[in-house]
Amino acid sequence: MDSIENPKASTLPRHSKRRVFWLLLAVPVALAAGVGVFKAHAAVAGFGFGAGDSPEQHKAFMERRLDKALGMVKASDSQRTAIKAIFERAFAEMRPIHQEHRRLHDDLVAAFAADPVDRAGVEKLRVQVTGLVDRGSQVLSKALLDAAGVLTAEQRQTLVQHMQELHGRSKH
Repeated sequence: MDSIENPKASTLPRHSKRRVFWLLLAVPVALAAGVGVFKAHAAVAGFGFGAGDSPEQHKAFMERRLDKALGMVKASDSQRTAIKAIFERAFAEMRPIHQEHRRLHDDLVAAFAADPVDRAGVEKLRVQVTGLVDRGSQVLSKALLDAAGVLTAEQRQTLVQHMQELHGRSKH
């Protein structure tokens, strides 16, 4: 009688069972896919700083970006010289950070490959990576602030507008 009054009453448990079945099937598949993506990313790009690139490749890439930015703001020769010196110092400060990052990257890959995974060890490595990212951020922030002191307000505004356009927004 219940199924006559409410036709969904008889299909609800079946529908719920079907949903549970698909969830039980989807979760392991999603986890396996996530681990696969993580391993591929770890093997190719690394954690955070782009461990797939050598420091020299990263420096060359950043120098090209810097030259483009300085051209965009029509920086004078003296501004170019000063800003390039600032970023040369930053690259030198980043070298040991990059080397430490490589070591931590290798340790994280080894930790995830271990059976069983040492959760406390991975957490310790995660904390070290976080500290390393903070050190790199401090170096970069100092370089950007030093460079901002060399540029005019108009030049900085040109760079800000360009960054906003790159990120698809006119206001943050």
